[in-house]
Amino acid sequence: MKEVTIDNKIMGYIALFEKLTRVELKQCLENEDMIIFVVGERRLQDVFGRNQDIISNLRDKLNKQVLVAEASRDLLTFVRNLLFRFSLKEVTVTWKGGQTDVLVAVEQMEVGKLIGKEGRNIKLFREAVGRFFPIKSMNVKQ
Repeated sequence: MKEVTIDNKIMGYIALFEKLTRVELKQCLENEDMIIFVVGERRLQDVFGRNQDIISNLRDKLNKQVLVAEASRDLLTFVRNLLFRFSLKEVTVTWKGGQTDVLVAVEQMEVGKLIGKEGRNIKLFREAVGRFFPIKSMNVKQ
């Protein structure tokens, strides 16, 4: 896992999430359009068990798309958890020469949302996966 610097804005997001859900976060990442909250394994039910509307509450407070994903020790499972909302069809992981590449396939109408404006979303997803697993690349099958 690579070293990550957390600024005051991210600390505020973490504090808000943990206050509203009473669930400890593993990671929090953001770009201009989206915030990803990663909770520990088997903790997703705790997030939604207390508050069914947590995503819309966070979206209203933060004025960004919000994605909550469950961490996993397994790369494939984590990618599936992270991208569940994009009608994920397939995840392919290849290992060559000590390098790990991830290729994801989603429904055609979801490709644009997954990639995001100027590739922002796929970069954020790549960074999220990279915080837990040593990957070289993460791309969308077109």
